[in-house]
Amino acid sequence: MSMLGLDIGTTGVKAVAFREDGTAIASAYREYNLLSPQSGHLELDPNEVLEAIRTVTRAVGEETRDDPVRSVATSTLGEAAVPVDKNCQPVGNAIVGFDSRGEQEMLAFKERISNQEVFDITGHGINSYHTLFKILWRREHDPDTFRRTHKVLCFGDFLTAQLGLEPRMDYSMGARTLVLDIHRGEWSDRILEAAALTPEILPRPIAPGDPIGELGKLAADFGLPTGTVVGGGLHDQPAGILGAGIRPRESMLATGTVICLGVRLSAKPQGTVMAENNLCYYPTVGEGQYISIAWNFTGGSLLKWYRDQLAGPELAVAAKRDVDPYEIITADLPPAPTSVLVLPHFTTTGTPWLDPHALGAIFGLRLTTSRKELVKGILEGILYEIRLNSELLNDSGVAIDIYKAIGGAAKSEAWMQIAADILGRPVAITTVTEGAALGAALLGAHASGQISSSAEIDAIVDRAAHVSRVLEPDATRAKQYDERFAVYRNLYPQTRELSHRIFDLEDANGT
Repeated sequence: MSMLGLDIGTTGVKAVAFREDGTAIASAYREYNLLSPQSGHLELDPNEVLEAIRTVTRAVGEETRDDPVRSVATSTLGEAAVPVDKNCQPVGNAIVGFDSRGEQEMLAFKERISNQEVFDITGHGINSYHTLFKILWRREHDPDTFRRTHKVLCFGDFLTAQLGLEPRMDYSMGARTLVLDIHRGEWSDRILEAAALTPEILPRPIAPGDPIGELGKLAADFGLPTGTVVGGGLHDQPAGILGAGIRPRESMLATGTVICLGVRLSAKPQGTVMAENNLCYYPTVGEGQYISIAWNFTGGSLLKWYRDQLAGPELAVAAKRDVDPYEIITADLPPAPTSVLVLPHFTTTGTPWLDPHALGAIFGLRLTTSRKELVKGILEGILYEIRLNSELLNDSGVAIDIYKAIGGAAKSEAWMQIAADILGRPVAITTVTEGAALGAALLGAHASGQISSSAEIDAIVDRAAHVSRVLEPDATRAKQYDERFAVYRNLYPQTRELSHRIFDLEDANGT
């Protein structure tokens, strides 16, 4: 019997079926649209996402008829909240975390409870990207939808409801709402009181890997066998950490739409440093087990921006050769570090700034700047932001000796060598291409009893997640990057005010 992992992301969903040893045997992917009804607003249509899920599960179900799926769990994008009625049907779109709404509600909330108190309860500081503030924005600015809302579900528990089971939100997703007491595994009365909400607005919490139920007659609609066990899943980044086999003093380096580093903690971190720098820690599979992540919302999407807006010549070459455009875009980059500094805040920032009004910028352009220098500057800028976060994690007592690369960027040796040089640590290229889906699938198998313990999960991942190559930092380039990073780390603080003034102009003009 196979196990299915569903990786529900910001722009698409992937279903991957695995054997019990972690070997992938079937997969399917389907994109959907990130909607922007007006400047700063970013939403997902729950029905479009659900139809994409049906498409991929049916495709994988067809491919696994000889090895039927026994269990399923989800890896889910964070902070995308679906308002549903009493029948768990959507009454509005899901507002995603990096949507700009909720800031005023967040500021009002801060007057009623301190950032440190919230961090001590949830493992997160207060920021407008959390689900809580999207709920409060809707209550204030979209009262008709809020009035019709019985519960707010993230996409993992929304799917569970569509499968005919009680929606249950796993602890990691609960933490991302900013409402879960991560030490008790229950919704925090203190936070709900400060927000003037009741716990009924959210589904009951559940531990990752605990069983939710077995599929009945609705299973066929998703191409899955009746009796398939659904287990509590994980937020996508902890799922990736699990599936990549990350141990303490190692870090996942995952590059998709967002670039994220993720660490598995050996002990609770230095909370004050984390709270002051918008870092976090929250539960993963296993009692008393925690992870921490840091990220930039503009990761691989920045290279996609270059592809879509500026890469006309490269696209023509790629079409002629019938190859992936990114293969041409990232080929023949300058060997030395560039002097083009890209502030990769083209959507908003990630940690440590978490500034929804920040804007991207490109510094150091000259008339002699080439396209390849610009491409390399983009890759460097994304990784400078990761280095900034790595240093703050180190200040919190979380040391990183090696980075394990997963996601699309792991296929680019050029980009991963830049990562090693900028981060000053080895970067391991792993054989795990579907880390988040594998992590989710293992949780479903745990829920069904196919896997009996966290130790068995780790053993399976160790066999599946081989390191194919380790890229060491080049001493000369690393020193040059140290010098450039000393300049880069000042870019955001010194341009923040200008960035906000431009943002305000755009906001006032509705552009």
